[in-house]
Amino acid sequence: MDRVSVFSSTIERSQLRRGDHIYVWRYMYSHHGIYESDEKVIQFTSALSLSSIVDGTCSRCSNAKRGGGVMVCCLNCFLEGRNELKLFVYSVSWWFYSMSNTGVLQDTCSMEDEDPPETVLRRANELLLRPYLFGFGLSSYDAVVNNCFDFAFYCKTGRRYRLLAEMIVEPSTISAQELRSAIRRWLF
Repeated sequence: MDRVSVFSSTIERSQLRRGDHIYVWRYMYSHHGIYESDEKVIQFTSALSLSSIVDGTCSRCSNAKRGGGVMVCCLNCFLEGRNELKLFVYSVSWWFYSMSNTGVLQDTCSMEDEDPPETVLRRANELLLRPYLFGFGLSSYDAVVNNCFDFAFYCKTGRRYRLLAEMIVEPSTISAQELRSAIRRWLF
């Protein structure tokens, strides 16, 4: 919370830290990734979401995997010409969470605890090397339940992001803390 406010999750490049969960708005959706450096943002993409990387306009990223999946690109390609880089923050208080997400199309922060940057980057790099072992393989991309946000959330917390609806359908697979957190997200 030291780099964003209740009213804005916009962050300057100079404020980025290794292991940050960053995102950018692209038309009607947001795209998420894990920041390691200006030359390395690890992300999970569908085959349809690659533009500057696939068309080869970036010399640094022209050798990136084509067709989506867990991949690396530079920060410029991640931003795709947009200037408003956003930071998704973790371990926020209930009041910060409820104020930040009022009237917003998506969550901009989480009350869940985040892991240290070394752990976050280890997870992201493991998924880059072996995405299928963790369910982030190319064929498993789903815009609703297994997307770039789910990838970044998993890297930051070590847990899958769960929607309240999923928890109601499969109540035996959730912890009391997950249920309380989901109910807070939907009630406030």
